[in-house]
Amino acid sequence: MAWLLLSFFILTSNFRDPETVAVVTPTSVSNEKMAEENMMIAKIDGEGKFMMSFEEDDRIPALEKMGDKYGVKFTDAEKKAFKSLPEFGVPMAEMRQYLNLPADKQATYNPGIPLDTIGGAKVEVVDWIMESKDMNPDLFLAIKGDEKSEYKQFKTLIKQKKKKNMNKFQLI
Repeated sequence: MAWLLLSFFILTSNFRDPETVAVVTPTSVSNEKMAEENMMIAKIDGEGKFMMSFEEDDRIPALEKMGDKYGVKFTDAEKKAFKSLPEFGVPMAEMRQYLNLPADKQATYNPGIPLDTIGGAKVEVVDWIMESKDMNPDLFLAIKGDEKSEYKQFKTLIKQKKKKNMNKFQLI
């Protein structure tokens, strides 16, 4: 009987993609469940670097919209490489070079997506969020921060999102 139960749970479980940068979230309690579909996650690691992750179906359209906004054209091979990334943390200026790196080098190279805390001149994280929401209005944003990340990073992201009239998100 135990073998049947074990087999059932193994066969019906969903495995998560490995995280490029591990984010240790502070302990908290919430009654609200996080959505399982149509999610994009903005991560802030312990050093204050921003990372993004999307559902697999939303990755290529998001990349194309950001490429149009920043004047970057991607090849089919680069789009395929981007689709295989569970998460990324690279500025658009370096995205093509990043996508052409071998997978082992991609895993170790994460300079972070720019979001200026002073002046707000570089708001690529917010651009990723807004362009993705324009592409798929059903996408829901979750912000995940490491317990060592500074409040200033959260505050800047939320402030820049408010400027774009995007006030709905979930902190995880």
